[in-house]
Amino acid sequence: SLLPIHFIARRSTHAVAAMFAIASSVATAGSAAPSARLASSRRVSPRAAQIARASNRRSSAIAAVEGDASAGDASTAVADKNDDIAEFLATQMVDEAAMLASSTFPVSPETLIANTKRILAKNNGAEEPALLASDFKFVAPVVGPLGKEEFLKAFASFKIEEGFPDAKFGYYAFRVDPFEPNRVWYDARFTGTNTGKLAGSLEPTNKRVEAPPQACSMLFNEKGEATQLTVGYVMDRQLGNTGGLGGVFGILYAIGYGLPFPEAQPWQKSIQYDLFQKVSGMISPIQKFVKGLSGGSD
Repeated sequence: SLLPIHFIARRSTHAVAAMFAIASSVATAGSAAPSARLASSRRVSPRAAQIARASNRRSSAIAAVEGDASAGDASTAVADKNDDIAEFLATQMVDEAAMLASSTFPVSPETLIANTKRILAKNNGAEEPALLASDFKFVAPVVGPLGKEEFLKAFASFKIEEGFPDAKFGYYAFRVDPFEPNRVWYDARFTGTNTGKLAGSLEPTNKRVEAPPQACSMLFNEKGEATQLTVGYVMDRQLGNTGGLGGVFGILYAIGYGLPFPEAQPWQKSIQYDLFQKVSGMISPIQKFVKGLSGGSD
């Protein structure tokens, strides 16, 4: 994992937003409540419109009650099913809401998450460096820590959108850590097709990249500035086609440009680990045999 990657298709985003805005206004204008349409119709008497409004209110109230009852039944069923592990749940599960509520960190979880999303939207802060604190650092599984200036300089030289015009970063699951109330965690699943030249020199391969889910995070100071960015920590190396690698290392491997050192290649069992496993496998049968000779039991 070399650097975080981000691409913003501004024109497409604005166009889609405009279409949704138009569609919403049209839908709002054309889908007035039945009672309102009845009241405005010349063929419906005021009394009929009044009955229709009352009927609508009753229907809404019944639906709300039924919804609450259904949700209550479901939660009760789950609670009943977990009766036998109630003590475990009470002692081993973290009460996130209570921990966050008791936090003394001055910036709210909602603001921290909003700041995180803004930094991502601003090319990880490259387009708005003031979002990053002066002591900011970038930390990946292999690369880093990199200071703010070093990070911005290196990041600006690697434009993922040039090599992957259809890049989707798939950010999701934004949440504040109850143990570190100044840290926002989020996950990412990058996908994209290499149809353009990458890093100014790597010819397109037309290969599609499907990265495994990766854990990322940002730490913030009391001013709401990011002090640290972590990326590329793969959550399940069995998924995707990057050889279990995260960040840019994984992307380069997936399109056939894997870097020539172990950290940028799929995991392989070391000679030492292989020997350890073989020796461990031999010791166990020997131990059982010795115990058997001495009349011992397993």
